[in-house]
Formats: sequence, C-alpha cells, structure tokens
Amino acid sequence: MRRIRMLLDGLRSDGAADAGLLFTAWQPDPRTGFVPVQHRLSRGDALSRYLVHEASALFVVPGGSRPGGCPAQALVEG
Repeated sequence: MRRIRMLLDGLRSDGAADAGLLFTAWQPDPRTGFVPVQHRLSRGDALSRYLVHEASALFVVPGGSRPGGCPAQALVEG
C-alpha cells in the first residue's frame, strides 16, 4: 500500500508555495524494498537536481497480540 500526500504550509516571501510531498508505504521486508531504493537514490537520481531531500525514516509497526499477550511480544521474545 502506498500513499502520496501534498503538504502545503502557505506561501513563502517570494510568493511561491511552501509545499512538499510525503510518501508513505507499507512493506513486509524493508531489506527488499526500502533499503535498495535508498541505496540507488544515494548514487544519484536524474531528479536530484530539482529536489531537496529532507529525511527518510523506517518505522516498525508490530502485529497484534494474542489474547492475554502484550503488543509486540513476538518481537521481544523472538
């Protein structure tokens, strides 16, 4: 699942939009998607001269818990 959202924070002093894009995606294994893409982008991308990269992040969202269990218990116990 991927989502793209435009963020608009009004106008800058020169009248241009103070805007950007936020991309979110769910991936079952970041080693096969997120990490390779970040490596390719770090080697240079044709759009790099037009873009300003602010940040990248990777978050773990633990699965649900079993009855009587704790959230993320499987992550802690292996």
